[in-house]
Amino acid sequence: MSFRSRWIRILFQALGVALFILILSRVDLREIGRSYRTISPAPAAAGIALLFVLTFLKALRWRTIVSGQGVEVGVWRAFRIYAASLFLGVVTPGHLGDFAKSLYLSNRGLSAGRALMSSVADRLFDLILLFVIAFASLVFFPGLVRNQILLGAIFLAAAAAAVAAFFFRRDILARLVKRFVSAMPGERFRGSLDRAVTEGLDGFPSMIGGRLGRIVALTLAAWTAHYAYFVIFAAALGVGAPVSVIVVCVSAAIVASLVPVSISGLGTRDLVIILIFARAGLGREAAVAFSFSFILSYLVLGVTGLLCWITAPFDGERVPPAAGAVIES
Repeated sequence: MSFRSRWIRILFQALGVALFILILSRVDLREIGRSYRTISPAPAAAGIALLFVLTFLKALRWRTIVSGQGVEVGVWRAFRIYAASLFLGVVTPGHLGDFAKSLYLSNRGLSAGRALMSSVADRLFDLILLFVIAFASLVFFPGLVRNQILLGAIFLAAAAAAVAAFFFRRDILARLVKRFVSAMPGERFRGSLDRAVTEGLDGFPSMIGGRLGRIVALTLAAWTAHYAYFVIFAAALGVGAPVSVIVVCVSAAIVASLVPVSISGLGTRDLVIILIFARAGLGREAAVAFSFSFILSYLVLGVTGLLCWITAPFDGERVPPAAGAVIES
């Protein structure tokens, strides 16, 4: 990363933090504190437990994906790898650290392109379902934001385009990536990246083939746990938001946090939630109190992931590549 790009990134992150501080200066922090002091402990604990269920289900999905690449990962090992990558995703812009789990595969003999594609496919299924849920939220729960039908159509078109590109027209993706790569400096680097992308896209059908039903089922189960956490936690806080508003807020907030302009969506996520809560007739304090549930989830998953990272670090140990290789559990 160049010096200029590094400072641009730092500037955007600082703007996100500044926006978050500005939002906090415009709300009654004592009221938000009372919401958390009087929180219902049993529902809150159940919500937090769902975060571990979410991680476990996504780890099983990633384990299913990499099994299509001839690599078998133990269940406990897969959970630790996935949790560690979630930790790195929390502390990197746009959750780019999620792709770190590819390093485990690369360090154990899988080629760079195939290792990276496992993480791309893992995120792709999340994004497709997120866009579908966003579309359903905007269409079937009217009155929350302006131009809902148009926004819903955009979300649905994006999901359909992603599915079509990966399953039917990977050649278009390859050409787009090649055009992007050709503008990068360093001929040797461009060549390596081009080979990795081509190899990853070529291996996509065999990676998913015969496993699509299980992958989709695990994705649906994981996102059910994800949304249930926020619904339960909102009820425990007593913010008074209906389920429809919570679903729309969570979808919009996650999309906002994927834009790599702040730290885990800090500031931008809170602004999105405030705007949606306002459209639903709910106050800023309720919106900010609910937005803190995102921070809590990041803390819980972050600490868990950090512990998993410490016990399963990204070491340089390499295992010779072999079809059907097994990573220890």
